[in-house]
Amino acid sequence: MLKRSASGIFVLAQLLFGQDKPALTVDQIVQKHLQALGGLDKVKAITTLVAIGHASMPAGQQTPTVMKMKRPSSMRVEMGPPARKVIQAYDGTTAWMVNPMAGGGLPQKASPETTLEMRDSADIDFTSLADYKAKGSTVELMGMEDVEGSPAYKLKVTKKNGRILYDYLDSKTFLPVKTSTKRTQMGTQIVVDAYPSNYKAVNGVLFPYTVDQKSDGKLLVQLTMDKVEANVPIDDAEFHMPQIPQKPKEEPARLPAPSK
Repeated sequence: MLKRSASGIFVLAQLLFGQDKPALTVDQIVQKHLQALGGLDKVKAITTLVAIGHASMPAGQQTPTVMKMKRPSSMRVEMGPPARKVIQAYDGTTAWMVNPMAGGGLPQKASPETTLEMRDSADIDFTSLADYKAKGSTVELMGMEDVEGSPAYKLKVTKKNGRILYDYLDSKTFLPVKTSTKRTQMGTQIVVDAYPSNYKAVNGVLFPYTVDQKSDGKLLVQLTMDKVEANVPIDDAEFHMPQIPQKPKEEPARLPAPSK
């Protein structure tokens, strides 16, 4: 009986005073996170973003990468040399892509699942936690978790469309150190973990110049930005799906007139 009582007191003490219980509320963590980025006002003051860099694959290949974003929800990503350039874009309504190795170089509409993913990616607010209530998202604090040797707040973000992602914020800097979500690759859903780092200020807002994307602990790609500019002019046409040229209709073959 004494053993059970002692055990119960120990468990109660852990619940009340244990290190796994964060001292901050969700709203306090989100507020500190936005302040760490530079402040919500500066985030909202960025209307366009152009990031130029390269993607490094595990086998050592590198390919040029360009990302363009524009409020309220437009995005375009280009990867590869001109002859084999892969394009993914979203104009706020339609998601589309060009993949010379799969579609013959013609633009194609994305699947419904990919459209949802690209719609989320087109959020130029730098973080899914900015104005999350106004966007119809909910955020839950899932406790603390170690991310590469440092404690981080684990936040579960449920988007209005039902998609779920997990944001991990460093407990000291409140900057994102990991984001985890499910993505569709070749018809199969996989969990992709993104590790942002090398933060630099862009118009007063901290932006990660390096992002490692992993699945099951294995590196998929490392994105490195060489140059990031904000509030540069971008034509809306860059985000719209190009018209596919229509083949001219063939006239039916005429039968020769019967001889008299």
